[in-house]
Amino acid sequence: MRRPSSAWALALASRLLMRTAVRLLGARQAAWAQAMQAEVASVGSERMALAFAWGCLCTALGHALAAARGGLALVHNAGVLTCALAVLAGCLFMHSAGAPGHYVWMNLLSLAFAVATFRLLPRRRLQADERLRAKLSFALGALLLIAGLGQASTGASAWLQVGPVPLNLAWLLLPALLVVSDVRPQSAARPWALGGLLMACGTLALQADALLMGLVAAVLGVRAWHQRSCALALLALASSVMAAHFGQAWQAPQALAFVDQVVQHGFEQNLATGLALALLQVLPLWPALRHRQARLHGLVWGLLVALSLPGWLPSPLVGYGGSFIAGYLLSLALLAGDTAERPSASPRPAAACRRRAPPTWPRSGLT
Repeated sequence: MRRPSSAWALALASRLLMRTAVRLLGARQAAWAQAMQAEVASVGSERMALAFAWGCLCTALGHALAAARGGLALVHNAGVLTCALAVLAGCLFMHSAGAPGHYVWMNLLSLAFAVATFRLLPRRRLQADERLRAKLSFALGALLLIAGLGQASTGASAWLQVGPVPLNLAWLLLPALLVVSDVRPQSAARPWALGGLLMACGTLALQADALLMGLVAAVLGVRAWHQRSCALALLALASSVMAAHFGQAWQAPQALAFVDQVVQHGFEQNLATGLALALLQVLPLWPALRHRQARLHGLVWGLLVALSLPGWLPSPLVGYGGSFIAGYLLSLALLAGDTAERPSASPRPAAACRRRAPPTWPRSGLT
């Protein structure tokens, strides 16, 4: 007997819904997905099968959203989006305000380079492997120290040329080092992270950089308070003393148009432009306001934004300069995974799907 076209349509809809649910569940819930598919195939009525498939899809969708909230997927997506919006809007402002043409192209190239690097990094492994994170922080500190020693002995520039994009090593690597060195106090790999921080502080002392030394002191002080760490507290205290010492001879750099004090430049044009640039300047802090995993990242970049407002540092993301663009996404990729908020064991599929099934469904549930 030939099945009516409506029955074929219902069967096709059930298959599509179940295929989507299987993709949402992924490999970890493969057994659950197979049980769902078997149950749908055993239901005699197409309408009942469609109702069951719809309930399974809703449950799988809710589970996928809960897993995303417990991980760093949303943090990364929000960070990349806000970075791209800030850079593109800053390029639009520079173009309309008459900035040199290569300013816009250099920022766009820096954004493309940063996003490509972000996508290529093994972010999941870096989130989960504390030993790898600690050794990476040691490597970043060693790289900063080698560059600082070379600059002190030979007068070589602290800038790294990546194709046409010039990158300042301190502005590029220091935020990433402060983020990736955040390991648990009881971790066996913690000495590697502390060694990286110590070398970074030594580099800043060699360069007499009171500004970044104060930034390191503030970040380490907050971390020492939360982790109750004497080692971090001592390092923060030493950084504060050196920042105060070098700050006596420190002078603010001369402001460069479209590089420093970009927000003030916008207010000089008109109020709307200034307010828009001020919003764009704090836009990269959005992931930290929405997600607990990004609070350390937000602390580092919030301090950098605060230091840039008086013109002590270049305006991050909205002003000309690729170092902060690449540094923002690099530090975002190195965020640690939050094991405390991993999704719990999968709920029983029978109860979840039975709530959405019709009341006359003849089966008692999955086993």
